[in-house]
Amino acid sequence: MVKIRLMRVGKTKQPSYRVVVADSRSPRDGKIIEAIGHYNPRTEPSTVEINTGRAVHWLRVGAQPSGQVRKLLEITGAWQEFRGESPGEQRGAAAPARRATPAASVTAAEDGPEVADSAEVAEAEEGAAAGVAPEAPVEDAEEETSS
Repeated sequence: MVKIRLMRVGKTKQPSYRVVVADSRSPRDGKIIEAIGHYNPRTEPSTVEINTGRAVHWLRVGAQPSGQVRKLLEITGAWQEFRGESPGEQRGAAAPARRATPAASVTAAEDGPEVADSAEVAEAEEGAAAGVAPEAPVEDAEEETSS
């Protein structure tokens, strides 16, 4: 069986790795079929360079990636290309949760929450910083007078 795996290179206590295609029976640093990239975990951030076209070719002809190589292929986008997915799409993952920006503010209304305009929020924050009480919305003022 053909595997895509890491081959350790570098000095003692300073590892870097080549991403290689090799027979599963050969030793870790033994005979290889083809080197398709390299990975250096010691740099900040880690350096990952993989020839995506060659990686996809080997995956299509049946090469099996090791666990770490699969993660590296996902980082570089080669795994998504092999699976036929768009680069941002991940299989089985839910859509990321949307977070509110600090400028967004939620006010309670009778028929449900309503998101305030960021300009209104900025004005309210400026007024609060100056010690000025915020003005009541026009709708609330009309309701108070009609009651």
